[in-house]
Amino acid sequence: MTLADELAARLSGNVVVVGVGNPLRGDDAAGCLVARRLHGTPGVRVIEAEEVPESFVGDIAAAVPDAVALVDAVDLGREPGAVAVLEKEQVAKYAPTTHRMPLSLVMEVAHRRTGADVFLIAVQPSRLAFGAAVSPEVSESVELVAALLSRLIRAREAAAARDGFRAAAEGPP
Repeated sequence: MTLADELAARLSGNVVVVGVGNPLRGDDAAGCLVARRLHGTPGVRVIEAEEVPESFVGDIAAAVPDAVALVDAVDLGREPGAVAVLEKEQVAKYAPTTHRMPLSLVMEVAHRRTGADVFLIAVQPSRLAFGAAVSPEVSESVELVAALLSRLIRAREAAAARDGFRAAAEGPP
């Protein structure tokens, strides 16, 4: 299954995208950069949580989501810029974390508060030093993930609008 197929299957209903990471530590900015690119996209609530996603669980819950996609840099042991979709059980296996609270715990709390499908879009970092620039590989992945999420969300919104128009045109049952 491709990344596009997997995300298309999971991005249903009310969607929240949470960008996680430290924008001052090179590739750790990946999640925040994806979130910044999605601001203003219709049909999605975007939260740039930086290093404290646990502080935004209330905002996530207030959006009444059906799907919550967190985006963060994670050492997957793969080539820089590689992207994977991870479940909370998988996220718990990746250590250490730069976050105050383990991301798997944030995902669990968000799921319990909302009942939503909560998952992580992980991007393999290369440079994590303080003050480092984002690597070209991660920058390319950020653009790809942001464009893919935007396209899928817009397509879903357009389909919902068409369905609503058809239902209104057909009238009451």
